[in-house]
Amino acid sequence: MQKNSKKFNIIHPFLFSLFPILFIYSQNVHEIPVQEIILPVLLIFFAAVLLWLLARFIIKNDEKSALIISLLLVLSFSYGHIYLLVDDFTLGNSDIGRHQYLLIPFVISLIVGTYYIVKTKGQLNNASTIFNAIGGTVLAVVIIGIVASSIVNIDSFDSELITTETSLATYDTTIEAFTLHQDEIRNYPDVYYIILDGYMSSNSLNEFLNYDNQEFVSYLTNKGFNVNHKSYSNYPGSMPSVASTLNMMYLNFLAEEQVGHIKIPQKMYVENTVMQNFKSAGYKIINIQRPFPFIVSSSLFDSVVCERNKYVDSQLFSMTIKTSILVFLLEKWEEHELREAALCNFAELPKQQQKFNEPIFVFSHILVPHPPYLFGPEGEPVSSVRPQGLESWQDKEGYINNVKFANKKITQVIDELLTDPENPPVIIIQADHGSQFDFDSNNPSNENIEQVMSNFSAYYLPGIEKYSSNDVITPVNTFRIIFNSYFNTDYDLLENKMYWINPAGTSDDAPEYFIDVTDILITP
Repeated sequence: MQKNSKKFNIIHPFLFSLFPILFIYSQNVHEIPVQEIILPVLLIFFAAVLLWLLARFIIKNDEKSALIISLLLVLSFSYGHIYLLVDDFTLGNSDIGRHQYLLIPFVISLIVGTYYIVKTKGQLNNASTIFNAIGGTVLAVVIIGIVASSIVNIDSFDSELITTETSLATYDTTIEAFTLHQDEIRNYPDVYYIILDGYMSSNSLNEFLNYDNQEFVSYLTNKGFNVNHKSYSNYPGSMPSVASTLNMMYLNFLAEEQVGHIKIPQKMYVENTVMQNFKSAGYKIINIQRPFPFIVSSSLFDSVVCERNKYVDSQLFSMTIKTSILVFLLEKWEEHELREAALCNFAELPKQQQKFNEPIFVFSHILVPHPPYLFGPEGEPVSSVRPQGLESWQDKEGYINNVKFANKKITQVIDELLTDPENPPVIIIQADHGSQFDFDSNNPSNENIEQVMSNFSAYYLPGIEKYSSNDVITPVNTFRIIFNSYFNTDYDLLENKMYWINPAGTSDDAPEYFIDVTDILITP
């Protein structure tokens, strides 16, 4: 009986090994596919087993080995949370939110705790029992939460999806796919939709950052681009903004809970009207490296370029590492991956026109100049002793340097795309939103709203009469204009409206979810 009890006393490290991953998943059930938990769960569980076996080999005691590994796991997965908590914390002139400072108490705690466990002559049954109870309880609570959320999620998602699909079908009957005769297809231009994430308008760059972007604007206008000086995003975030653009409609018809339900905007993003239209017209759809892992899953894509490994690109994997002692390794790895993704985007954009005989629609979402700021103005890699600092919007110099880098690379892309004057493509260069410098999320000022909503927007529309650069054109009308101009459709242009998304609008006593800020941005 005592022997069985001893065996039971070594269970807790394996319970603790499962908790971090399952806890993170429980907080993101709507965002993370369940299959993503399999690999990290197996990896960390077997890592715990190997560590326990190693400790057992060294100290020759099952129970003490288990306690040491539990201590190591608790400290390791607490480290990332503490690091994120004190990220911007300073004590005097010292920035204590750095690994060189945080590792010291971590190592001391581990050494002292391990020394005590190894050297103690007393019975450890009580400690093992407590660890087992804590590990079993928290794991059970998390599992129950996952099951309950999954049940609610299935029911709510099914009903929301029905409502959403009904709304999509009835909202605007003009949004329907069209087809072309096979002999017509070759006569239609390639279309490039390039999103430069977080690139604010040139007017806002000048007003808020005192940066003159005229050299780049002049280059574009000399090439024949329409550069819209009064462009604003319809929504302040990537997901609703791009989903709105690619479906040529506002999202306000969706219920608040639908917009907040990540799978609804994801579905609209991936299975969007614009790509369906191009697909129906005989176009090949090409997706170049994306900042959102789920985008690769669309059945509309004929080609995916610069694709990252689906396991190492896992949101769950990334979030788990961020909450652990390995966060400093992840920061460096993420820097490398994001840098390579952007470079791959710019390199592959001009190569796609040679891959298919049919016309192509190329979708490229590039995380530049959005932080982290990983490039210097000439494209040189930028790193930091403290990589976490690169994620801040507040590094205005870093942002401007990445604007300069984006300008340089886009200039090269355009020069290559426009080498054949007989078959020029349509090129849309557009930001999903602006910047967030000096941003007050709780009480945004009019200046905050203008910064976030202002977006860079430039159109190369061969054979189409230029419009005034002072005309207000928002992304919701981008592809209505494209389809009307080149495919003889008759889509009505929607009234230009800009909406601030208020997260508090999901509560009963809060203001509305979508706040119309059009009058703040455009003087009536």
